[in-house]
Amino acid sequence: MSTASFGYEQGKREGSANDASLIVATAHELSSPLVLLRQLGLALVSENVSEDERKLLSERLVLTSERALRMAVSLSMASLSQQKLELEPINPISICQDVTHQLTPLFAAHGQRIALQPRSRVPLLVGNRDLLKQILLSFGDNALYYSSQTYPVRMSVTSHSGKIRIGIRDYGPAVPANIWQQLEARISRHAVMPLASRPHASVVGLIAAKRLAELMGGAIGITRHRDGTTFFIDLRVSGQMSLL
Repeated sequence: MSTASFGYEQGKREGSANDASLIVATAHELSSPLVLLRQLGLALVSENVSEDERKLLSERLVLTSERALRMAVSLSMASLSQQKLELEPINPISICQDVTHQLTPLFAAHGQRIALQPRSRVPLLVGNRDLLKQILLSFGDNALYYSSQTYPVRMSVTSHSGKIRIGIRDYGPAVPANIWQQLEARISRHAVMPLASRPHASVVGLIAAKRLAELMGGAIGITRHRDGTTFFIDLRVSGQMSLL
């Protein structure tokens, strides 16, 4: 098992894809869900669709549109023009519960599960709730196809060395240790094809997650397992005590 992280200072040294390249990549990635939304819309207006089928199509249309919207929101939040960011104490368990609750219908529609590992007490972290939630939703979206009913995607919260780590563990194919550097280079070249080992992964979502973590002074990384990967974010512990 190996772990690699990618934080703010390293990001500055390595360089990053510019906003124009990221917009091009987003337009490319959005084409797939937009085509699916069009197909679902056409199927909904068909006269040969039963009420049960129409309900399922409607649910899938909503879930697909929500996933596409999350990608667009990540891009807007990750704009490097943002200079002022309000940070506050955040209960990591609470935000993880919100994320699992929001992603559960999407996972269920694909016959998958996502669960939060129980934790009795954990310190507060310092961050921006909206940005952190977007990062975790992005990690969850990318784990969607790499779980099962037997081995669900699992969110975990741990504390170490003055940091809070929130991880999302899947059971998919291996990813390279320098995944974010590779994705940055790929976007800079406008070569926005998906990862060979994970064709459903969102290049834009992962790059946006890295930028959002940097805006909060945090770091993202991966832990590679023999049977999957944990994508995680590290943020510093708050000095404020949690009452929950």
